[in-house]
Amino acid sequence: MSGELDSVENERSYVARELHDGVAQTTQQIILQAGLCRKLLERRRLETLAEELATLEARAKHASQQVREFIADMRPPRGEPDAPLVEWVRAEIDNHLTRGGPPTEFEFETQQPIPTLPEPTRTALLRILQEALLNARKHAQAQQMVVGLSIDGDALQLIVRDDGRGFSPSELGARPPDAGGAGLRAMRARAQALGGDFKVQTGPGRGTRVEANIPTK
Repeated sequence: MSGELDSVENERSYVARELHDGVAQTTQQIILQAGLCRKLLERRRLETLAEELATLEARAKHASQQVREFIADMRPPRGEPDAPLVEWVRAEIDNHLTRGGPPTEFEFETQQPIPTLPEPTRTALLRILQEALLNARKHAQAQQMVVGLSIDGDALQLIVRDDGRGFSPSELGARPPDAGGAGLRAMRARAQALGGDFKVQTGPGRGTRVEANIPTK
């Protein structure tokens, strides 16, 4: 029960952090921009007002896009239920690229077919992938990424690595849950809930490599 409660709290911390870093900050900018527009209107500075209104419109559209993406990420991954896992992974990579992620190569290596995974296992694995890709888009400043999927015996391995700026795991781990790192904790919790393990290799200026090993039986 304690582990389940920890997972729930991790999810709540993750949602709170994403809303704070994304939508909340954008809406605050919109409020400030609207105040500036009102002052420009009062002073009849119509040319400058038109420019500021264009900026305000762009920020409102950005906020709307943030909300749509956030809602999409909260829903179960989309795809044909009977589609191979490889197709689901490729769809997540395509979605990552559509959202402005750096070029991402997909490496699929296996000497045996990937078994059909139970839906909770597949969903958890794809959630780990989503979070790893999201972290890279938001923080890594990477130029290139690689997603690797392979199977060895009864274990499925997912690797996501980038050539970005990396980070200090000890520094991140020392932060409170609402100050960053909730995504990594959520990925680790999902892997462990499936009886697997989760590893992170990184360092300032060294890029980041995350690895999840999930049993298939």
